[in-house]
Order: sequence, then C-alpha cells, then structure tokens
Amino acid sequence: MASYEKRGENSWRLIVEAGYDANGKRIKRSKSIRIEDAALLKTKKRLQNYLDEELLKFKIEVEAGEYIKPEKLLFGDFVKEWEKSTLVRN
Repeated sequence: MASYEKRGENSWRLIVEAGYDANGKRIKRSKSIRIEDAALLKTKKRLQNYLDEELLKFKIEVEAGEYIKPEKLLFGDFVKEWEKSTLVRN
C-alpha cells in the first residue's frame, strides 16, 4: 500500500510498504518532497495528480530495489570516512 501525507505548507511525505520483516512487522519506506510551484499548490486536482505520479515513481523505485534508505551518520563518523577516502586517493 502506498500513501502520502501533508507535512507542511509545501511539503509531503510519500510512504510505501516494502513487505514484512522476520517478526511480521511491516517494512515502510518514506521520502519527503517539497513543491515550490505556487500555481501547482493552488489547484487541488493538478496537485493531487502530481502527488499520485510522484508516489507511483517512488513505489516503482522501492519495488525494483533501487531505493537506498538514507543512513544516519554522526559528524565525527563522517569525518573519519572522509579522511579514509582522501588517504586512498593520495
């Protein structure tokens, strides 16, 4: 099942279910999008069509296994990874 929810004035969260984990709990993937087009925000039907289209694209991406969940990384860990990558290049 896929859905979207309004998060702010011009922000929405797209939600797609990606099956179940080993404990039977639903696995959900989410992605936030922002709409900067003021004309699109004023027209309900065009806005709904746009959101449905973006949701379908996201659902296809998740089902195809192309979606990579963003990883939470502490700044210190990022610096360590960055230093490793710069040492490899030199």
